[in-house]
Amino acid sequence: MHRRTRARVTAHEFVRETLREGILDGSIPGGTRLVQADLAEQLDVSTTPVREALRDLAAEGIVALDAHRGGTVHNISNEELEEVYDLRRLLEVVAIKKAAVRITPEQLDHVDELHERMKSPSSTVNWVVLNRDFHMAIYAAAGSPRLLNILGPLLDTSVMYVSMALKAQPVAREQANHDHERIVEALRNHDKQAAAEAITEHLEIPRSVLEAGLRS
Repeated sequence: MHRRTRARVTAHEFVRETLREGILDGSIPGGTRLVQADLAEQLDVSTTPVREALRDLAAEGIVALDAHRGGTVHNISNEELEEVYDLRRLLEVVAIKKAAVRITPEQLDHVDELHERMKSPSSTVNWVVLNRDFHMAIYAAAGSPRLLNILGPLLDTSVMYVSMALKAQPVAREQANHDHERIVEALRNHDKQAAAEAITEHLEIPRSVLEAGLRS
């Protein structure tokens, strides 16, 4: 890893984004040990921002912390893929139906703004993080904090799967943006059935791509 210039960010943010980018683009593969002292030396920072960054990434589910001042990059598996997407399919239909009924104009504007940002050229890493934010912004509009707390970790875990799916099949990003357009339109019309159908079909994109890849 090499330190890259990033404007107006703290050392903590710099380390977090550098590690996240490396993990999601595959240059830091699953199972890699992340040692605080080594990372601090490589990135030319103290161990404090490294420790804070690892905690953030652990909260996102892409790093598992250990007792030896470091962590390990999460390893994805077909079993986890099946479990996460089975749960997402069940829970996100419930959440999006609630959101379609309750979403406010201000919340819809925020969802639409995230959707527009995802349509612009950007790195896959930026896109998958925006994708998570897009879905969470919708489910926040459902008005069900407990449901949102359950969905958050599932979407965090999914970030690695979505990133791998886009790497395996880049055209999936265009299809996902099209699905997002359908979702936003359904929310705009407060059409909970159309929203449920759109999200169900949307969740098959990374799942179908990765099921084939992980079994090959």
